[in-house]
This record gives sequence, structure tokens and C-alpha cells, in this order.
Amino acid sequence: MSKRSKNLVSLNHLPGILLASQAECERWIDAGLIPVAERRTVQRRGRSVEEPMFDPEVIAQLAAEVPAWREQGGNAGSEQRSHGRRRESDPSTDDATHRRRQSILAPVRKNTGLYVAEDIRRIESGRWKPERVFAGYRAVFSQPMQVLPDSDPIEIAVEFAFAEPLEVAAVVLAPARVERTELAAASEALEARLIELRDATFEACRQELANWRDELEIYLDAFEDADERQAILSGIRAALDKLDRVHASDKGGPAGAARKLRQKLDDFRSKAAARRLRHLREAQIREASGYERYAAIFPVARSLNRRFLFLAGPTNSGKTYEALKLAREAETAEILSPLRLLALEHFERMSEEGLPAGMVTGEERVLPEGATHIARTIETLDLHRVVDVCVIDEVQMLGDPSRGWAWTQAMIGAPARLVVLTGAPEAIPLVEHLLAMTGEPLEVKILKRKGKLRVEGVPANLNKLTRGDAVVAFTRRDVHDLRTRLVKAGRTVATVYGALGPEVRRAEAARFRNGEAEILVATDAIGMGLNIGPLRRVVFSTLRKFDGVRERQLTAMEIKQIAGRAGRFGHHDEGLVTALPEVGAYAQVEAVIGNALRGDAAKLRGKAYVRPNQETVLSASEVLQTDRLGRVLQHLNDTLVAGHPDLRMADMEEMIALATLLDTVSMPILDRLSYSMAPVDGREQLAVELLIDWARQHARDGRVQAPDFGVNTDLLKLEARVKIATSWLWLAQRYPDVFEDVEAVVDLRASLNAHIEEKLVATSVSHRRKPEDKSRRDRGGQAERQRKNRRRRSERDVGETESYRVRGR
Repeated sequence: MSKRSKNLVSLNHLPGILLASQAECERWIDAGLIPVAERRTVQRRGRSVEEPMFDPEVIAQLAAEVPAWREQGGNAGSEQRSHGRRRESDPSTDDATHRRRQSILAPVRKNTGLYVAEDIRRIESGRWKPERVFAGYRAVFSQPMQVLPDSDPIEIAVEFAFAEPLEVAAVVLAPARVERTELAAASEALEARLIELRDATFEACRQELANWRDELEIYLDAFEDADERQAILSGIRAALDKLDRVHASDKGGPAGAARKLRQKLDDFRSKAAARRLRHLREAQIREASGYERYAAIFPVARSLNRRFLFLAGPTNSGKTYEALKLAREAETAEILSPLRLLALEHFERMSEEGLPAGMVTGEERVLPEGATHIARTIETLDLHRVVDVCVIDEVQMLGDPSRGWAWTQAMIGAPARLVVLTGAPEAIPLVEHLLAMTGEPLEVKILKRKGKLRVEGVPANLNKLTRGDAVVAFTRRDVHDLRTRLVKAGRTVATVYGALGPEVRRAEAARFRNGEAEILVATDAIGMGLNIGPLRRVVFSTLRKFDGVRERQLTAMEIKQIAGRAGRFGHHDEGLVTALPEVGAYAQVEAVIGNALRGDAAKLRGKAYVRPNQETVLSASEVLQTDRLGRVLQHLNDTLVAGHPDLRMADMEEMIALATLLDTVSMPILDRLSYSMAPVDGREQLAVELLIDWARQHARDGRVQAPDFGVNTDLLKLEARVKIATSWLWLAQRYPDVFEDVEAVVDLRASLNAHIEEKLVATSVSHRRKPEDKSRRDRGGQAERQRKNRRRRSERDVGETESYRVRGR
């Protein structure tokens, strides 16, 4: 080696030294004309590859040989190549061979009118980059052919890859100069091979098509229904419009091309038959379920001359008050609410007024003898109890993908002579669209807000909030973070968020309402009509929320619903809305909130949500001939109301996931359906595991043990245990003979809720409260010191007691 290793150059330097293209240099290296000094291992895109290195002085001496190498077409150096790896030259860069092939192909294309080109393949050769090699020719033949009987011929295209004929290769790779006559002879040979392949391919295809048509006729004769036969033919015909090329090669020959065409046609026929069968099944299921004519599912409601009154207005407009007044004045009534907590409030209010009231929710029933006015959560609607008035609260929930089905069912199926709707005016278009299915009269009464509502011109300072303010966040973590910051600043705080049980939310709202807590920190749970009392100002901590799928901007309706809780009529002349500085540039935040309050909310339009009932699930199970609930629900989710002008399927993803897990339990499909509908958070692994275990106990023993939880744990676990107890009680309402220990679980849930409330109250007041004035500080100083001393003694006594217990074990 004439140079030290560190002075060697890479392949990238060769074109500049030899005044050649890089492709030429690579070819000459393969031919052994350019010696490789050594190979180094380098990293290329995370892989170790060997890269050749060259002596620059040796390369410079070889520059004089370049013209001769080009003249020889890269075929010189055969002696050197015989001892190394031999590769096909790259036709796109090998000037001589490429020009010769193009000269041969030109007259072939002109004479035959066929598309034919070189077939270039990329191969992983183990070198520093993939290699492109000549693999033969690729031609496309097309011809109209009869596929279906009594139908027009369609164009059949075959893309055929074939090897280069030997007489053509001899001319292309000849080391010496090639004459025109030799090129012409090669063209004739290639053209003859091409015509031979084309004719043989189409002859084989015609024979295969004739056989296929005969078999298709026998296949269709097996179906007695002419419509069914026609549907299969129509399906095949539609698929033929999208028939792509048939790919063939020398390996299978013309017969192989015909077999591939046959495979495509067989696939079209199978798919057309399967599609027809699927459509028949879907039609059977829709016919049996009645979802094609959804209103007919509710015969009791259809037998009544129902009227609708929509009390439409923003929050604090008195619409719920007006609706409940109509319900109280009627002889019989039902009030349907979105939350168990609201149902409880309505029940207590009617009971206090002396009405024979009852309450039904997913977890409990209070139905005294002779109850005429029943407060319910909307999912528990009785479709057979006829009443004079039915109030459907928060009707804008029609647009909720998860729960909207319950509002659709209530509107179409509530058996009441007068159905009173309350909700946001934005729901008017969807309500009108939905009632067009039944043709029942609708009266819309617009109510205005009682009291003004305005956006403040400046953001709120968290440390300077005043009594009657509510700070809104959208995650449990953010709620507790804000709560902690406020408590440290010396404020008393009440907390309301979705993970809390209804009893705790109610107790926390009462603390705020009664003045025991100055500030309320809450999620959008306060937007559902919860009685939170004299709320003066709503402060947004963010204008974004995670909706279970993605984090997004709050809609105008959501902003309006939450902000509207400020300025309760009878307590404040006006309500105020603002945001914390961290929300963003306040000018933009103020504009977003202001636009929402002025009514620039998107109207609810489109289709209403529905969910399959028990009868539909049974029908689908029979038609599909399976009792696997997960599969049945998935099929219904995909097909039940597909294409329906008024309806769409509610979000059933979590329900389907639970059903699939429950399919491992040996119990009737309707029982598995009940378990899959239980109020279990699919993201809570413990809750899901317990649900499956309860189902197994139910199937095996006919009895399900009550959950046995401790109550001395952290807040997060307490909240999860309340949800689990609620799910158990929900199932107990449906299987009272299986879930027997109802009172014990009710007591357990009450105890868990009590501990949650104790923790919230205990941590809602700072031990470093700032005194409001000097006199109070003077009066309280001595008392505070006495309390601290008592606490220290108590802690010392407790510590000594615990130490004694440890020692005594």
C-alpha cells in the first residue's frame, strides 16, 4: 500500500479523480478494474456496513484507462471479474447495453402498439447501497373479453414479466460493435416472443372464462330467489368495474395468468355472495328490531295523543322551575334528570311539598305505595307507565355521543300526554328534526335569563378571589391543585368533581351554599343544574378539556352552560365571568367567552343517538347464529342504523370491550348484556376485574358477595371504591335475588362517602388562616396558642402509645 490507511479516500472521491460518474465508478469496481485498498466498517442509518477505501495515487494513474473502459462497454477486465462477484450491469447507467435495448424496443412498440419496457429491480446486494439490475422485460396486454353472461365485454389487462430471449441478449451484451441488421433481427425476435405470449395468454384466459361462466350459472341456479341471484350478479358487476391488472410471469406462463384471473373472479363472486348474505342479515335484524321505523318500537307512546312543550333558555332563566311547576300541578308526573343527585333533589322537594313522591335511579328505588310523582335518572324511564306530564331535563344532551341515546329514547318513547323539555335553545333544530319522526306537535317557549351576565375586563387573581367565586377546571388533578393553592392562601374551599359520589358532591355544594366555604373549585359538573346557591363569579382556569378521545377547546355551548351558573337570581344582580392569567392572552380569552355568552354556540343538528335494546340483541344473536355478545354488539354498532336518515349509533366502544371480556363467562346473553351496561369505568382495571368476578360468581353460585373495603385509605382509592360499590348496587337493582347484601353495601358506600367528605373538609381550611383584622388577631392569638399546645400534647401522647404498642408485640 503506497499510502497510510488514514490517507485513503472513499467512493465519493472517485468521480472527481477519474472524471466519471459515480455509477461508472461502481461498475468498474465490480469489474475489478479499480482496486480496493481496504474496507472499513461504518454506521449508515443505524446499521454497520462495509465501505471500500481507495489509494488516491493508484486511482490517479488509472484515469488514463477510463476512455478504453467506456469503449469496451464495461466488459473489459473479464479475467479480473472471473475471480470476483459477477453482477448484471445497470441498464439505466450502462450506456451501451441500455442504448441497444432501447433501439431494439422502439420498433417493437411501433409495430405491436403494446407497452413494453425493461424490467428493472432493486436488490439488497450487501454493498453500501441497494443495486438496480436488469431482470427482463415487462409488457401489458389488454383485450375486451366476455366475463358475465348477457353482459358487454370488459377490458382485461395482463402485465407479463418475461426473460430476455437469448438471441436478443447476445446482441445487447456483444463486446464488439453491433450492426443495424443485428439490432433489427433482435427486434424481430423480441416482437415474435411478445406476440406469442400475448396470443397464448388471451387464449388461456378465454378458456378459463368460459369454464367460470358455466360454473357461475350452476352456482346461481342453486338460489331460488331471483332477487338474490340478481344481487350477486350486481355485486360481481360492481367489482369488475374496479378490476385491476393481472400480474403474470414466465414462471406460471399464460396458463398462470389465466389462473390468476380466475382467482380474482372467484373472489368477486364470494364477496358478492357474502355481501348479499350480510345485507339480508342486516335487513332481518332491522326488521325484527324495528329500528327502521324507530318510533314504532314504543307502542304505548304511539297510542297517546302526546304534546311537546320546549322551555328553551340559558341557565338561570327559570326553565326548570316552570317545568317542575307543571309537573307538580299534574295528577301524575315523571321528572327525568341527567344525574342521580338532581333526581334526589327533585324527590326531596316534592316530598317536602306533600306530594306522594318516589325516586328511581340506577342504584336505588324509593317507591312508596300510591306514589304519583316519580323523579328518575333518564336511563330508568318506565316505557309503560302512562302519566300526565313527563319532564325531560337538559335536552341538549341529545348531542352527547355516550348518553344521548337515553334522551332520544325518552323523547320518542315517554308515555306522557304532555312532554316538557328543558334545555339550551341550541337544541331546537335537533328536537324539531327528531319529532318529525312522530309528527307530534311542538310548542317552543323562549325564556330569557333572570339577571345580567357579563365578562370582566381583567383576569382574576387566584390569591384575591372573594366569597361566592367558583374556579372551574376539567381534571381531578387540576381541581386538587387549585384547591391546595387556595387553602395555602388562607381560603376555605368546597370541591365538586365527577369522581365524587353524588352524596359528597351534594354535601360540598351545601358547604358552599351555606357559607361554610368561601370558594368553590369544580369541574363542569356544576353546569348540570346542581343547586350550588349564591355563586357570584365563574373563573375558568382553562378553556380546554380532554373529552375521552383528545384534548380540545371548549365548545361555545359548554362555556355558556358553565358560565351561566354565575349570578344566581335572588342573590346577585349580575353574574361575572373571567379566567385566570395562565389561560392565555386575556384579550383573546375575553373574546372567546364573550362570543359564547352572546349566543354564538353551534346549533345541535344532524342525527340523534340510539343504542340497541334487549330485543334487538336477541334478534341479532339469532340471525348471526352466535351468542358471543361482543360480536353481536359490534355488528349492531356497524350496521343497525347505518344509512338511517334520522339516527346514528351511540358510542359503544367501552360496552363492546366489556362484552368481549364477559363472553368468557358461561351465562345467558341478556345477563352478559346487563353486566356490560353496568356503570364501570373501563379504564379502572380493578373495577373491570371485579365486574368479571361478580359475573362468574353469579353464573357459578347464583349469589354475588358484597365488596368488603376498608375505609381508611387515601382519597383516590376511596373515590374508586365508591364507584365499585355503586356498580354493585346498580346490578343489585336488576338481580335482587343474586345481590342480597344491599343494606351492607349501602352502609359501606355511605361510610366511604363520609370519609371522603371528612378528608375534603379537613383539608379545605388552612391552619395558617390570615386574620381579617387586628382585633380578631389579638383575640384569637391566645386561643390559637392553646390549641397548638393541646395538639402537641396529643401528638406526644399518641406517639408514646404507638411506641408502647410496637414494643408490646
